[in-house]
Amino acid sequence: MASSLDYLRGVQKFTTSQYWSTGVRITAGVMVPTLVMAQQGWLINGMPFLWGSLFVSMTDTPGPIQHRRNGMLAAIALNTFSVLLTGVCRDYQLLLLAEIIIFTFSFSLFGVYGSRAGAVGTLALVIMLLNIVPRVEHQNVLLDAAILAGGGLWYTCFSLLLYRLRPYRLAAQAIGECLIDIAAYVRARASLYKPGGDLHDAFHRVMQAQVAVQQSETQTRELLFKTRQFVVDASPKSRSMMMIFLDAVDLFEHTVSSYQNYQALHDNLKSTGLLAGFYSVILQLAAETEYIGLKIQSGLAVRRDIDMTSSLADLEISLEREIARNAGDIKKSLHALQGTLSDIRTLANRLQRIVLFSRLEIDTGLTRSRVIEASKMALRQPLEWATFAENLTFQSDTFRYAIRLTLSMVVGFSVSVFFSLSHTYWVLLTILTILRPVYTVTKKRNIQRLSGTFVGAFLGIVMLSFVTNTITLVIAMTLCMLLAYSFLRVNYFSFVLFLTLFIIITFHFLDPVEIEQLIIERLFDTAIGSAIAAVAARFIFPVWEHHQMEKSVVEMLIANRAYFSATWQALREGGNTGPELVAARKKAIVTLANLSDRFQKILTEPQGGRKVTHLHQMVIASHMLTGHISALFTSLAPLAPAGISADENLVQAITDELSRAEEIMRKPPAGSVGAVQQKVHPQVAQTLNPLSIIYSLTSDTRTIVQKMMSV
Repeated sequence: MASSLDYLRGVQKFTTSQYWSTGVRITAGVMVPTLVMAQQGWLINGMPFLWGSLFVSMTDTPGPIQHRRNGMLAAIALNTFSVLLTGVCRDYQLLLLAEIIIFTFSFSLFGVYGSRAGAVGTLALVIMLLNIVPRVEHQNVLLDAAILAGGGLWYTCFSLLLYRLRPYRLAAQAIGECLIDIAAYVRARASLYKPGGDLHDAFHRVMQAQVAVQQSETQTRELLFKTRQFVVDASPKSRSMMMIFLDAVDLFEHTVSSYQNYQALHDNLKSTGLLAGFYSVILQLAAETEYIGLKIQSGLAVRRDIDMTSSLADLEISLEREIARNAGDIKKSLHALQGTLSDIRTLANRLQRIVLFSRLEIDTGLTRSRVIEASKMALRQPLEWATFAENLTFQSDTFRYAIRLTLSMVVGFSVSVFFSLSHTYWVLLTILTILRPVYTVTKKRNIQRLSGTFVGAFLGIVMLSFVTNTITLVIAMTLCMLLAYSFLRVNYFSFVLFLTLFIIITFHFLDPVEIEQLIIERLFDTAIGSAIAAVAARFIFPVWEHHQMEKSVVEMLIANRAYFSATWQALREGGNTGPELVAARKKAIVTLANLSDRFQKILTEPQGGRKVTHLHQMVIASHMLTGHISALFTSLAPLAPAGISADENLVQAITDELSRAEEIMRKPPAGSVGAVQQKVHPQVAQTLNPLSIIYSLTSDTRTIVQKMMSV
């Protein structure tokens, strides 16, 4: 059961995060002009200004400052164009329907250029829908477009000014969040040592935590290495932040490479009590990592040193005592724990380095070569027509999504016109915000949208029944907006709930007499849009993750084969970590996270297929194989190159097993699978050593693949 301290720590994580800062920035950028207009009586005519600032602000997601600026300017141009064209077409239903079809299809394809471009396209569609019905009689389209552009420019200048005042704030929040996610990953790894714990559940937690770290690390890397200020700036602050992030990445990769046969550890050491000690120490390591992440996310130097000397010393004494009194398999497991103890000590030292970097107390040692090496991992998404053209095919998930969304919007528009709904745009907005490229995300959003809207409507009615004071309602409206846009990228249910409350209070100020009828209409329109989105996601060119899983498995097999080859080559050449090994290890870790993420989505699909059991086995086997390859380098590097004499036939057998598994996954002609199975390595030694364990895992992987492809 969570303690009050856990809740306080959770609140601190959220209120110092980039999500809260984004919510504060959006709320300030929109509510300040709103309150001024309300005071002057300009609110009705000034709504386009507020829409302009709001829908530009929602494209202002974390990332390099030049990308944020370009995204906001593109949003201003596209939003203004949408208002102008919609104003011309809205009196002619056929023209309006044509605009909806063309804009929906075209703007939804912007996602091929990344999430920021996708947000620009989506919000231009929102602006179009909000202008389908005139707000007031004799509405001036040109004036509305000019006012909307002014609102967008206001928010853009406001956001860029805040960045200039605090240029390091966003980067500190991203780095801190990355460390907090790494702490969650370390905590998940601790569960593998928990006495009496469920190893199956522990591996599931590790997979989920690894996906979160990978996403956080990618965002932070883009922020640091695609922003000129951090790449060029030689100031101590800039260099220290880059070193903190690079050390955090190294810490995570070292944790991934620390691998054991956990079932054997539990079987052999359950009576020694050592696993409980390791579980406790690893949890302490996770707590220290989270503490550092919270401080850095808050923009503060870490004043408390990381000292785990006493805990590690006690554990080492207990471990040596057990080694002295045991033999056989138990002693082998105890020696394996010595490696884990050494890893924990290395990670604690790495954390202390991060502490010193945060205080600017040590020289960063940051070289240009390391910056260039790290920047190569930052994703690049150039805006090229070729990228757009390549996705105009049913092989593209984004193209299928564009078709699905366009057809859904046509159905929604037709239903609204047929039933003469007074708020056509609510049905279409519901469809637009719920439908996502992947079925699993759409299903989750649909549930959250419906539940959030109904709960928010109920709370709104209750609030307006008891609260009549204008100042109190304004404060509540501002708080709801702040919470809504703080939760936008964290918890969609909370976003919808608070947004519904915000909209209800806003409409109460605009038209207090019709508010109850308005709430009923909104609930009805939301239900219609939700039903259309649900049917479309299920039956109109759906994208099933289990159909994409085979591609991810092939990528994982290729990555692990390359990682093993690079590892063995590095051992042959003296056991030094070269750029080829670093790149192969990063590729394997990223691919493993992608594989885990895709499998998690499969579990929520209506028909994951009969391969689900084998897919789960494949994910677990891939985790074990990647971990053992990492452990191979760790254990043999001190002996390289003279001390790694091994049967080269065994090394070749490992590569062959992965190659054969890849061939099977690529669906070779009939009979070739049998031919693959007949190819054996009779001279492979059966002794228990790191290489033979890896061979056994690759053989198991190939067997799992054969079962998958035979279903």
